[in-house]
Amino acid sequence: MSIRVMLVDDEPLALENVYEAVSWQEHGFEVVARATNGKIALGLFERLRPHIVITDISMSPMDGLELGKRIRELGPNTRLIFLTAYRDFDYARQALDLKAAHYLLKHEISRNRLLAQLLKLREDIEAEQAEERHQRRRAWRALFDSKPDAKGEPETRENAMQPSFAVSLLYFELNSRMRLDGRRECDRLEDTVLLDTLAEETIRETEEAREILLLETEGGGYAAVVELSVSNSLLITQYALRQVSLALQRSLQRHTGHTPRVMIATNLERDAHRHWQMIRHQYAYAYFLPARSVFLFEQALASNAKPPSGSEERIQAGIKDGPESLTVWKRLLDDIVERAATDALLAAVAAAGEKWIRTGAGRPDMLLGSDAREIAAALNRSAEAIANAERQRSSFSRWVQKAMDHVRDNYADPELSLETVAEHLQISAVHLRTTFKKETGISLLDFTTEYRMEIAKQLLLKEDLKIYEVSEQVGYRTSQYFSQVFKKATGLHPKDYMRAEAER
Repeated sequence: MSIRVMLVDDEPLALENVYEAVSWQEHGFEVVARATNGKIALGLFERLRPHIVITDISMSPMDGLELGKRIRELGPNTRLIFLTAYRDFDYARQALDLKAAHYLLKHEISRNRLLAQLLKLREDIEAEQAEERHQRRRAWRALFDSKPDAKGEPETRENAMQPSFAVSLLYFELNSRMRLDGRRECDRLEDTVLLDTLAEETIRETEEAREILLLETEGGGYAAVVELSVSNSLLITQYALRQVSLALQRSLQRHTGHTPRVMIATNLERDAHRHWQMIRHQYAYAYFLPARSVFLFEQALASNAKPPSGSEERIQAGIKDGPESLTVWKRLLDDIVERAATDALLAAVAAAGEKWIRTGAGRPDMLLGSDAREIAAALNRSAEAIANAERQRSSFSRWVQKAMDHVRDNYADPELSLETVAEHLQISAVHLRTTFKKETGISLLDFTTEYRMEIAKQLLLKEDLKIYEVSEQVGYRTSQYFSQVFKKATGLHPKDYMRAEAER
């Protein structure tokens, strides 16, 4: 990143002499402005925020000392180098009062002397920038990774971020997919060093971005904190952020092969944590958009303004009523996709996932798709499969259905057996064994084992459960026996199954 420099002198020839005295780009500097008037220079400083200002002292109507004072008020860390043609100690004293980085007489300016001072300043500025980036990175990561407490407020964490000024964010997820449990799953960059490379390339490719801090967030997505070099007009800011987003997409495509949908969020201020949580939630709107889209946070919010009429009640009814409501369920999902109603789609996934996972009809990590139509189609396929299973179940006799229900309700009981089920149903064990095998083609013991193994697969994917805890929850007294049964049913030891699923 180049160190930005502004040159100020009311004598054009003197200004040119200073400019010619240094090979700026060769040494990592960029002269972003040259001004022949103190007032003009002040306006340029407010817009361009150079790191170093080299200014003549004797100017009119605003002299260099007044300019330096005003610059100090706007940018306390700006380095000042004062030039003058006069050997006047009073000038030097006033310059030192302004914490000038250096004070040079014009006739003493030479390439080596000015360059030596500039190189020292560059070293100081780069060290300062590195420390500032480190602190900002820690602060933003604390915000992105914080979790709300029971009252919905963010946890108190060291270096918690609460911006005192408006900032802009770009948020994206690589190859984002919706899971049956309602969570989004996405890819991650293998090399986190690539984040800085992506940020640097994006800055080079755009005129709008002055600085970009690109971070991976706890949920797997990526947030780019963007400082713009344009005015604070909302329309101009949004246009500039769109250009930055497109440049970032191009850089990601070159390095990763991914071109993610990018959400633009302006003015992250006041309750930054709550705003950030909303950004994460509303990114689901991306599923309704074409690949490579760039969209505004406000667009995502507007998608929930007019959800399908009575959608929440219809979603719950569609899940509860089973196969009889399959047509209504499909029609509701089509309506949600057509209206791009994000919250209604998430509610449908949550309602379906809750029931289907609980009844063993689906797994939490089951991937539904990467866009709304794929998600709706996957939900429809699952609903059809469940409806078919329900129809098949309805063909069983009353005793077989009751036996299945008792197993599903009591699978965690290690005493569960053919005899205990028959006792509960108040029929003979011999009659239950014969009837169950005749109607289903498998024994009640096999049905119980299959059901327990499906539940065990779901529980093994929970990071907070150990194998012995899973074995207890599905009705086995020892983890060793559970592991034997699991391997026989799946071909894998529980540990190998967990490892294989984590690598998927």
